[in-house]
Amino acid sequence: MVTFLNQDGSVREHRAFAEGWLDAETNEYLGRPVDVSMLRDGSLLVLDDHAGALYRICYGERR
Repeated sequence: MVTFLNQDGSVREHRAFAEGWLDAETNEYLGRPVDVSMLRDGSLLVLDDHAGALYRICYGERR
């Protein structure tokens, strides 16, 4: 989740940041993110030990 704040520090909005690890129809987990690390370029590495995957989340243009 990402929380956006107003100028006075009060909460304006909550929004999902990264999702897709839960099947909405069956309510079964498709993954289990367990660790996050930030790289120098600002992107995030997310380790999923259920799927055995490492995801890179970045902003801007795809590289």
